[in-house]
Amino acid sequence: MKKLFLSLVAALMAATATYAQSSMLATLSHDGEITTFYGASALARAHEAAVSGDVITLSSGTFSAINITKGVTIRGAGMAFDPQTQSEPTIIVNEFNIEIPTTDTSRLTIEGIYHNSTLYYKGTLTGAMFMKSRFKTINYSYSGKIVNLTMLHCKVANELILSSNSSAACINCVVCNPYNSSDATSNYEFTNCILKGIDGNRLSSNTFKNCYLYSNSNALRSSNMAFNCVSNYTYMFDNVPANNNKIASTAAVFKSFDGTYSDQQTFELTDAAKETYKGIDGTEIGIYGGNMPFSAVTTNPQITKCNVAAKSTADGKLSVDIEVNGGE
Repeated sequence: MKKLFLSLVAALMAATATYAQSSMLATLSHDGEITTFYGASALARAHEAAVSGDVITLSSGTFSAINITKGVTIRGAGMAFDPQTQSEPTIIVNEFNIEIPTTDTSRLTIEGIYHNSTLYYKGTLTGAMFMKSRFKTINYSYSGKIVNLTMLHCKVANELILSSNSSAACINCVVCNPYNSSDATSNYEFTNCILKGIDGNRLSSNTFKNCYLYSNSNALRSSNMAFNCVSNYTYMFDNVPANNNKIASTAAVFKSFDGTYSDQQTFELTDAAKETYKGIDGTEIGIYGGNMPFSAVTTNPQITKCNVAAKSTADGKLSVDIEVNGGE
């Protein structure tokens, strides 16, 4: 990591003032060497130049989407504005496909992005990890399937869909309208999640632990399992007897969440609810409980300020002012 960071700093120091703090950039790390791309198409050009296993790091700003066909790591500056570091999110616009050949053994990792369209998975995607990112819709295309997907500290604002023969683990996430195949060949494992728009008729053979399930219709089917969960819907757990709780209203549990999703919502429990509704491990239910409480701060270091002088001095020196957020 230290070698990669120093290489990244060196690449930025070589930039001119045209590409100062306000510019969008993508850096591609390959075998210890850094290549830098600029502008809205920077992600696309970095991906084109990458090989599987490479790391693409994106600054804050808005980038055009690219179909992902290689097992790379894509790291953005975050899914939301961070008031502590004053860093802005990395936004990816337009829908895109993920279609990585099954012969590619490198894992796809996406962290720290905000996406406001549909992400489609095609072919068979195995072992991918999505972290600290906000998606609108994740869906399959044609005969696509996604196997052993891990989602950590993510938000899905519209819909998350598993096709047949697919599987996903969502940990400390907010997920709207999850759906999986009714043929019992696909399954979710939700742990410490906030789940909105739960429809029991659209969910089969899944496991819910330490979650809040918001719904207005249809209890969970008996093929599901639920442990230490809470729901506003009176009949939610009738078919899955376990240590679950039915409440009178969502307002009795959350400080401000009323069942309506927004990116700005924190999904914090009231102080009373934190003490009343505990997960299997004794911590609070929802995204701030468990071993990995929710945080939108990315794990990788982010350059939050980079001011480069317009030209070098007479002796060939270039003035560079850099601030770095160390990540989690």
